[in-house]
Amino acid sequence: MSEKAQTAAAVFAALFLASSLFAQNVALRLLLLGVALLLAAVVAVRERAHLRLLPPIWLPFVLWAAWAAASMAWSVDAERTLKEWRNEVLYTGCALWACYIAAHARAALRVFVPILAVAAVAVCAISLFEYAHGRKEYVTGWHGGPGDHSSTLVLLMPCALMAGWYARRAGAAAWIVPASWALAALFFLSAYATLNRTVWLAFAVQFAVLGAFLAARGRPTLKFAAGVLGAIVVMGGVLLAAQAEYMSTLRSKASKQQDTRIALWPEVAQHIAERPLVGHGFGRGLLRAELQEKLRRVNPNLWHAHNILLDAALQTGVVGLGLLLAVFGATMYLGWRAAFSPSEGVATCGMVLVALVAGMLVRNMTDTLLARQNALLYWGMVGVLLAWTARPWRA
Repeated sequence: MSEKAQTAAAVFAALFLASSLFAQNVALRLLLLGVALLLAAVVAVRERAHLRLLPPIWLPFVLWAAWAAASMAWSVDAERTLKEWRNEVLYTGCALWACYIAAHARAALRVFVPILAVAAVAVCAISLFEYAHGRKEYVTGWHGGPGDHSSTLVLLMPCALMAGWYARRAGAAAWIVPASWALAALFFLSAYATLNRTVWLAFAVQFAVLGAFLAARGRPTLKFAAGVLGAIVVMGGVLLAAQAEYMSTLRSKASKQQDTRIALWPEVAQHIAERPLVGHGFGRGLLRAELQEKLRRVNPNLWHAHNILLDAALQTGVVGLGLLLAVFGATMYLGWRAAFSPSEGVATCGMVLVALVAGMLVRNMTDTLLARQNALLYWGMVGVLLAWTARPWRA
């Protein structure tokens, strides 16, 4: 009975992550999270003697969450801070824990991987279909638009790359390796449709991280090295093409108004200097009115910092920024330690975990997209990978 509960928890957690690839399904996403959370609680109670009940990053996460909650006391808009805390801390904490517990199921690998792979293909197909029908439809599409979708691809890319590598090392079915590389190629194509430039920098960092880990393990084959080099060359060409197309769009008046971060960031820095230690209160866009009023002539749509570190300092001061960096740092440390495990399954998850965090941070240097479904997807995937770095693997 316990094994059935574990499998059911894994199924609903995987479906929850799959739903987080899409934007227009908030009710479904929360329903799946609620069911996964309930089943994970049942598993935790029944298997408490055999499971580590909290993910290893729980302490820095709780400290960051507590500081964000405390900011309601000095927030410029306490009601909005409470709402944002519920969405971006409580729900994401539930996602982290539920996916962490669910990923301990014996059948977890066979559940999470195919469900997420099918959802990834579906969201990329939707993205490319809407891209072919014009930019207006694309921006408001089911995939979440260029910002959210590019963030999703950054989270999925290292999974696809290393799934192929591990499948080959583990002697899995022959079709899995080309399928993984085909999925990565689909991610490249879908990333091009976003016309986003930072996504390519995030991909480049992830390739570099994974390549460095494989080189440090002393096991990269000549074919793999040639494949990585070829992918980087192709990626560089696509990046140049994407940049050329993007720059051509800047000639229009509307696009010129969007290139505004040079004016935005100094204004954000001034607001940070007003409350450097504690910030203005947790919640993206808490100073929406002030920023829009000051930058109305530049772009009336500017309402947050467009940088994850600046936004954290703006919301919760250098204390909150330090705590958030501690969460990311602890996650990367655990991934780095697992990456050198003698178990190739554990090492694969460790390498993916480091690449996941690194890519997410690079992607969020020019925007603040670790929110809503992207935050749920990120923390849920972190929970899965943390569980898998602690599980026994068959070589």
